Amino acid sequence: MQRRIALVAVDAQWRDPNGTFFSFSYGIEKLRASLDSAPDLAGTEILLLDLPSGDPEDFFERVREFQPTMVGLSTYVWSLSIFAGLTERLRKHRPELVIVAGGPSARRSVLDLPQYHPLRDRLDAVIPGEGEEVLRQLVRHHLEPDWRTRIPGLMLPTRGLWRSTEAAERPAINEYPSPYQLGVAPLHKTGYVETFRGCPIHCAFCQWGEQKSDRVHDAAYLEAHLEGLRQADVPNVFFLDAAFNLSPRAFRALVAAEAKVGVLKDSVVHGHLYPTFLEEYHLEFFDQIKQVQASIGIQSFDADVLDRLGRPFDVARFERVLKKIRGRLGFDIELMFGLPGDNPSSFRRTVERSLELGDTVKAFKCLILPDALLERAAELSIEYDPVTFEILSCEGWTAEDLEREWDWLYGLAEQSERPILNDDWVGFAITSADESADESADESPDDAHESGEGGRVQELVARPLLEAHALGRLRDAVAELAAGWGLEAVRGEPDGLFFDLHGPDGAVVLEVVRLEQGARYFAAREGLAYSHRGPVDRASSGGLQQVIDVVHADAKKLVPAL
Repeated sequence: MQRRIALVAVDAQWRDPNGTFFSFSYGIEKLRASLDSAPDLAGTEILLLDLPSGDPEDFFERVREFQPTMVGLSTYVWSLSIFAGLTERLRKHRPELVIVAGGPSARRSVLDLPQYHPLRDRLDAVIPGEGEEVLRQLVRHHLEPDWRTRIPGLMLPTRGLWRSTEAAERPAINEYPSPYQLGVAPLHKTGYVETFRGCPIHCAFCQWGEQKSDRVHDAAYLEAHLEGLRQADVPNVFFLDAAFNLSPRAFRALVAAEAKVGVLKDSVVHGHLYPTFLEEYHLEFFDQIKQVQASIGIQSFDADVLDRLGRPFDVARFERVLKKIRGRLGFDIELMFGLPGDNPSSFRRTVERSLELGDTVKAFKCLILPDALLERAAELSIEYDPVTFEILSCEGWTAEDLEREWDWLYGLAEQSERPILNDDWVGFAITSADESADESADESPDDAHESGEGGRVQELVARPLLEAHALGRLRDAVAELAAGWGLEAVRGEPDGLFFDLHGPDGAVVLEVVRLEQGARYFAAREGLAYSHRGPVDRASSGGLQQVIDVVHADAKKLVPAL
């Protein structure tokens, strides 16, 4: 019987404040590459299904048409409910079909939640660890009647009575080519790079958990991978590593590979930095890259909170590092809102300190994830929503605290110069210290007094784009009138107005500027020019025209004010 494998993922469509991030599910692409690179699996038919849809029926129809012998689900918190609906349909359609789940949320602690018992009971097996070699074994043997006893690295749920097969060896990551090396990664999408796997720091709130960081890709592997990024014509590059600078061996390999390929020097590069371990040789490498946008995950400035959650942090060293990197690369300070053990007053102090130090600040609602806080929920008095995995209350935060402080944070972001407003995270840009000093030099003493004292909270430019209710209205209108399209956020920047959208084929950024004679644009309305970045083909361009019709009235009001 011909082996036919459907690999299924839900594209989360990351909402990018810079308007350059065009996502896809890289994890499922890596698994397909592990199958494509196995010589004995060359005749296997593979369907990779990575849809931005939230409707299980969309996935079911595509899988049903393919008629697979096995379905593999790449499971994250945002795909659990969708996969529950998909597996229900698949079991009714073909009860004998082999269905396995892997990914960060394919964990016993998740699937044993009452919410997900139906999903658990429709699965044949779960891959709780890394999937490259385990998936190869499943593809080889899933048509054999005794496959459950032959394959290591599986957990087998039988209505909650879990049993494990023998332990699987950790993959030697250099032995599995990346999708970029094989030329099968999507073209013109954000490029992904992994230089090492795991993390040497084991923070309680992080899903890296206890995974070691001793496996690195060597320079030859990374050289082939970087060349694949060039061939895929990626608009920017995102590093999946826990941080650029947490594995010296991996960083040396990256430097050697880039010296031969030279693709990053012309790229916009995103990734994380861990400030305690930043050295001059890291900065010298970043100086050679066209643009670096680094995220520095502070989470909290409360040392007691971080210490309890296993995150070492030296505030004095951090401030010294910021002086080194300011002007050499762009950086965001990332905070975690509602962190167990924190509290409202401490979080406000963290925000105010971040506004003094950062160029851009992002604050994310804390999620209770498997291999992290989910396993410590009772210890930290955490109550949470099993659908969104957002914390409803926990040690240090009542439900009323979380609601009130999120409203405060959202309102603070609304008043910033370039707000990013979402249901689960907000971001705002801060006028730099140098710019503030230049502006204050021309300010009279009376003007300075009227502007208020007490830090950067008062220095935020009070220029909201859309109030929360107006943004909700516009989102509803887009969803109703432009089929297959949705609005995520609205951003105003000096060079234009930006609508962050999701369309039928992925994330799209719609840019609006004043119409100039001779300039190229996608559509024009009453003196405004609309252009877009992201996947829009002939079939979906009509929907984007409808989106423009919906947002144009607001754009007319907002563009002149930028």
